[in-house]
Amino acid sequence: MEMRWSGLILSVVLLLAVVSAGCVGNSTETSSKAMNEVTVKDFSGRNVTVKVPVQRAVVLSTSALEIIQLLNASEQVVGIPREAQYDALLSESLKNKTVVGARLKIDDWEKVLALKPDLIIDLDLKKFYNVDELLNRSASYGIPVVLLREDKLEDIPRAVSLLGQLFGKEKEAKAFDDYFNEQVKEVRAIASKIPAEKRKKVVMIQPIMGKLYLVNGNDVLAQAVRLVGADYLVNLTFNGYTPVRVPMDREKIIASYRDADVVILLTSAVTPYDQVEKLRKEMLSDEAWRGIKAVRDGNVVILRADMGKDSFLRWSPRLAVGIWVIGRAIYPDYYPDWNEKAKEFLKRFYGLS
Repeated sequence: MEMRWSGLILSVVLLLAVVSAGCVGNSTETSSKAMNEVTVKDFSGRNVTVKVPVQRAVVLSTSALEIIQLLNASEQVVGIPREAQYDALLSESLKNKTVVGARLKIDDWEKVLALKPDLIIDLDLKKFYNVDELLNRSASYGIPVVLLREDKLEDIPRAVSLLGQLFGKEKEAKAFDDYFNEQVKEVRAIASKIPAEKRKKVVMIQPIMGKLYLVNGNDVLAQAVRLVGADYLVNLTFNGYTPVRVPMDREKIIASYRDADVVILLTSAVTPYDQVEKLRKEMLSDEAWRGIKAVRDGNVVILRADMGKDSFLRWSPRLAVGIWVIGRAIYPDYYPDWNEKAKEFLKRFYGLS
């Protein structure tokens, strides 16, 4: 009797072992099938081959992190830049990832290698860091790099689609792209109704660390101004180079843009709202500044372009609301209040209220 029980127990153990082995085999096979290599063209025109879905990304751009969080792919990130701590749209779990650098640059390659990343995502901004060095060094470690650019409004849904493909989040990417394109379509419809004689001339100024910077015509915010049906006045090129911000003193701004109907003052990551408000008050009470039509008429508006939750003027998914913010600031009689748009956007794509 005792021998028969022992035999039965042994049979059950062997059966469980076989079933278990079968499960492991299926799991490995499924995982193998799920991982594919794709070759994508990044925003620099480079063909990059990546194993997808990406599982361990080092992401050096906060705008890319905002896209990844929107895609519900935060768990697939292992390394972030230091300034991610200040981005109010990013979750605490994402902010708690390992900090590997700052301002698009990797500070500690040993730390990066310890994370065993399968992809590095950065911006193609040669004025800010040595892009070639990043590409060469990552290639020596066998880590692919995808570069994005923050040049154009239409690049936002394009970047969301690309990262959706890489992180296996195509459905989430399409949901946002449809939403973004619908916002652009609605804004264009309103802009088309603005008579030519009512088109406003606009200038944007961003005070940073005691200096005044003009937003140049190639910046995505200037593109948004044109989208809402206004003319953007600043278009400056220096020796063939067109920067997105141009430092300029007060006297030259006044002399160059006397005809501006609207002046928009912007906050920044290092310029809080109260400092910009102080500048606005100085402008409105200063006789020299009143040489600009917009200042004389009181059309000096402050808009947020920092990393706060209620700031929508940055190259990132935020601009789905940002185009409404700019439209309302320039044409309050044509564009509706954007606060409901903002609430819907934050709740739907970031789970924020």
